[in-house]
Amino acid sequence: MIEDFPEDLRPYTDREIPGAMQRIAAHKYFPQVASVIFPGISPEEAVRKILTVKTVIQFQMEWMYAFNQQVIQNTMEKFTYHFSPRIKQGTGYTFVSNHRDIILDSSLLQMVLVFNHMPTSMITYGDNLLVNRLAEDIARSNKMFKVVRRGNKRELFKNSHILSEFIRTCVREGDSCWIAQRNGRTKDGLDKTSQALVKMMAMSGSRKDPVENYASLHIVPVSISYEYEPCDFLKAGELLAGLDGLPYTKEEGEDLNSMLTGVTQWKGNVHIHVGDPLTQDDLEPLRDHDPDPAPLRHHDPDPAHHNDPAGFSARLCTLLDSRINTGYKCFPSNYIAHDLLHGTSANSERYSPQDKDAFIRRLDKLAGSHVQEKAREIYLRIYANPVQNLRDSAPFAGR
Repeated sequence: MIEDFPEDLRPYTDREIPGAMQRIAAHKYFPQVASVIFPGISPEEAVRKILTVKTVIQFQMEWMYAFNQQVIQNTMEKFTYHFSPRIKQGTGYTFVSNHRDIILDSSLLQMVLVFNHMPTSMITYGDNLLVNRLAEDIARSNKMFKVVRRGNKRELFKNSHILSEFIRTCVREGDSCWIAQRNGRTKDGLDKTSQALVKMMAMSGSRKDPVENYASLHIVPVSISYEYEPCDFLKAGELLAGLDGLPYTKEEGEDLNSMLTGVTQWKGNVHIHVGDPLTQDDLEPLRDHDPDPAPLRHHDPDPAHHNDPAGFSARLCTLLDSRINTGYKCFPSNYIAHDLLHGTSANSERYSPQDKDAFIRRLDKLAGSHVQEKAREIYLRIYANPVQNLRDSAPFAGR
């Protein structure tokens, strides 16, 4: 049960919601947040409305659903989705998603679940995103589980094991959980599943059989595609700053800026592909049939070394990458960038001259930089890489 997990990490339960609503209503930034979700609402009316919330599902359906509606209405041309018919009511799933936006990737999936008469999922998120108490109360009222990313090796191992247990408990009890395929957003358009994350998921399961271990998590690959990448200019700037080979260091307030930019920036068309759950038949070929597999290192404090007989997790990452990449919907912006980057018109049947003109106008906003050409290449790769990902993934369906 959720209550069995550390109180400072787990989502709030229904009995904790009234207290959380009191704190949210009293926070100095609450009127601004409320006015984004309900334009024109007075501070007094917003307080009265939030204080009527008594349960998690009421908070999600009255506040988070309205938030998503505002984002879709004001920053998207169209929001579409594919939802696998193999996903069934009453079963818990582990949604493993590519990660392009801090807030919207998981938030928009909740809309898709609601549209398909499914319960909303738990959501994992990094503790670096809790910029204040208001953010924490909103997050944990929205079924979010805090992932602690700081600490020494042993502390990180402990936190990884707690997260692994949380995901498995959710699925076992019929709840679902969303987790990004990697730590942090994809900045360069290359959606790659972290092997450490896949190994973390196995830490709480069977040490004897990796197929049984992962199959019991009911893993569902999820792909979210934005016609215009959230924070694309910020991502290009971050990649540009890292060209000197030094690790990129975030400035104070950078995560908050990325969250706000991602929510408010124009995104054009957005699509979510919720794929088929991975089955035992999908996982069975990933076994290593070497008669002398590598020993399991159960007591190694590094989750990257845990519970992985002969590289099963690496092959699972490859499978997830293939499913996520083939589920990704490339828009005209992706094909235009691919052509501009390679100096061709090979994809011209996939976009109009008007599409290309609009994309180039957006690209021209990079003008003025003393390293404009390098910035231009980085920006184009953010959009072009998904096209290459799709073509490199098996099976390639002519897209």
